[in-house]
Amino acid sequence: MNTPQLAAVLLAGGSSQRMGQDKALLPVKGFRHLGERNWQQLIALKPTVLWLSRQPHQAELGLSAPEGCHYKILADDIAGAGPLAGIQAAVKAALNDQIDELILLPVDMPHIRSQDLQLLISSGRAAGKAACYQQDFLPLYLPVSQELLHWLNEQLQNPAARRSVGSLIHTFASMQLPSPGTHALTNTNTPDEWAEHAHH
Repeated sequence: MNTPQLAAVLLAGGSSQRMGQDKALLPVKGFRHLGERNWQQLIALKPTVLWLSRQPHQAELGLSAPEGCHYKILADDIAGAGPLAGIQAAVKAALNDQIDELILLPVDMPHIRSQDLQLLISSGRAAGKAACYQQDFLPLYLPVSQELLHWLNEQLQNPAARRSVGSLIHTFASMQLPSPGTHALTNTNTPDEWAEHAHH
């Protein structure tokens, strides 16, 4: 059986309004910034391709991919629609590029580890369905399908839709694994949260 083609996607296109500055550029010990730290967690998965979800007006993060791993930047089709728009852009690109599955990681998780992501991938592959942790809907392992893209398009084109990752999890059969550790899934949205967790 052929190994599925995996795209590892860093979701770094949000407005960071509550943080007051671009979360991807927050300084992290041992790395230039948080974006680079989490990019390295994705590289460790040895994916087929690495994608960065980032808007055209946002600062470049200066990321690169290992030799033999294709890298590109994806911009949302629909501005200001949250993580679901980043997921939609990734699913659309995956179908175009014959990618079978995605692992989606938000940039604002300072403690997530590559092994936490690998567990989602291996569990989701074995079950043939989307996989996340019980504590949070992201990071997310997601098999790619036309049906999924159709649903995402409908959600994003409907102003009354919830446009939430949670509704995706509940609409498509998904497995939710126990939390991998105390701080692994912490996401930082405000300066206070960042101050509390940046040095754990």
